[in-house]
Parts: sequence; C-alpha cells; structure tokens
Amino acid sequence: MKKTAKLLHVIGLIMFFGGILPSIVMNSVVGASTDAVLIYHQRLFVSAFTWALTIPGMWILIVAGSLTALARKYRLIEHRWLIAKLALATLILINGTFILAPLVSQVTDIAEQSAARGQLLPIYMPLKAKEDMYGIANFLMLVIAFLLAVYKPGFRRAQQGAPAGRAESGASLS
Repeated sequence: MKKTAKLLHVIGLIMFFGGILPSIVMNSVVGASTDAVLIYHQRLFVSAFTWALTIPGMWILIVAGSLTALARKYRLIEHRWLIAKLALATLILINGTFILAPLVSQVTDIAEQSAARGQLLPIYMPLKAKEDMYGIANFLMLVIAFLLAVYKPGFRRAQQGAPAGRAESGASLS
C-alpha cells in the first residue's frame, strides 16, 4: 500500500507539473499577441493540458499524498507542517477544480468566438487576467506545500538540543 501510494504520488506530481509548465510556456510564446487565431490555438493546448494532465494529476497527487500520510499513521497534532500541507492541498484542489478549470474552459470558449470573428472579444483579456491570477495562486500554494513537505518545519520555537524548525521525531514523508 505504501509503495503504491508513493508511486501514485509521483505520477500525480509528474502529471500536475506536466500540465502546468507547458501552459506557462504557451502563455510566454503567445505573449501580448492579439492575433485571435493564434490565441485560440494556444488555448486549445492549454485546455487539453488542464483537463488531461493538470486536474487529474492534482487529484492523484493529493489523494495519494493523503494515503501516504495515513499509511504512516502521522499524528497531526505532532506534525503541524502536515496540517498546513493538507490545508494547502485542500485549497489547491478547490481552486484548481472549481474555480481555475472552469475559467480555463471559459477563456478558451471566448478565444474560439474571437477567432471566428477575427478579433479578440473585449471580455477575453479581463477573463484571461482572472485565470492567470487564480493560476498563480494555485502555483504559489503548490510551491509552499512542497517546501513544507521537504523541510517539515515544526512551527514552534527550537528546543535546546533540537535542530531549529524540526519536530523532535524526525519523521518524514519520504
């Protein structure tokens, strides 16, 4: 069970980042272009990455990570970093699934309508800016969650003889 959960955790991580990073690159390639057809084609890729990799990868990553934590029988009271990580994971899941992914679809639909008309509709840029804002928020929460998983801070003052920022048990997720 532990090894399977770890394997799924790694697969989810690869899928999640495998969907996010190309989307960031695609946004950079298109840049500030107002070419409606170019933007529509870029949006097709971003939507495909989002629905085929990012969203399923996010769910796999978070569910497998939770299973890994359960398999290790962590006591949440003793591992406050894990509470913080699980809270962030929940926020990432809510933001990604119920806010960001629908926005991706909306922005792509507006891009499709814009391409059909030969120019960007006025609603495109504000909606795209909103999508970018929620995407950046999700990415930052993800980075913080990774830092918590790697460094496992104790969220309490360092005790005499104990390394700063570490819980005394030295337990880890790896």
